[in-house]
Amino acid sequence: MLLFVMLTTFIGLAVGLAWFLISRDHGEKEPIGMLWLAAGFGMLGAVMAAFLENRLIPVSHLLPGASYGTLLPAALAVGAIEESCKFLPLAFVLYKRRYFNEYTDGVIYFALAGLGFGLPENLLYTLQFGTQTGLGRLLMTPFFHAAITGLIGYCLIRCKLGRRSPWLVGLPLLGAILVHGAYDFGMSSGSLLYSDASVAITLGVSLGLFAVFLRANDQDRERGLSVVGDNSFCRSCGHPNPHHNLYCAHCGKNA
Repeated sequence: MLLFVMLTTFIGLAVGLAWFLISRDHGEKEPIGMLWLAAGFGMLGAVMAAFLENRLIPVSHLLPGASYGTLLPAALAVGAIEESCKFLPLAFVLYKRRYFNEYTDGVIYFALAGLGFGLPENLLYTLQFGTQTGLGRLLMTPFFHAAITGLIGYCLIRCKLGRRSPWLVGLPLLGAILVHGAYDFGMSSGSLLYSDASVAITLGVSLGLFAVFLRANDQDRERGLSVVGDNSFCRSCGHPNPHHNLYCAHCGKNA
């Protein structure tokens, strides 16, 4: 029964975060198929990451008791593989799409990819290692993958809207790899101090997602990309409302 409750809670938290982000996107409505595809890219990334990690990183290098000289490069390798697999495929597909055009889009699409990656991982770890492991991940990592990938996505959309080279996102991606590696290192170190640092990392990253999303909403309003403020899109159907009419010319509802 406890196992079922945990699995259901993981799913509920993932659905809740997705609903929160999508429902507070006040600009042009995103294609529903692309939102599902973003989550699918995350799931595909999880498969790719598992394949690469199984072949490149000995499991013994990540177990408690491994020397720090062995553990640290292994943890960084995990961070590099997982962050790259979550972010890069979706970025290449999404970057030039017309509808990838708001600051909030950078957070939403890539947070969904992170959810697609993290939810199966949390479920599998809980099923494989039991409820104690599941409880630990429930308290610490329900949003970790979504948050860290969403933050990189925000940096990517800033590059696009600021007309800067998308390759500049390599620096935030490197930062995410280092943060992810530090988190894994702390959790596998066997040190209470480093474990506490990992807790601080996952909480900080998760809170950072919400803070950045709120900032992205403000930036969309400032650029006239939100139904709040300049009212450039209908809040009912998402159709462009370039003349800022009170009623939408497309659906007839209050814009």
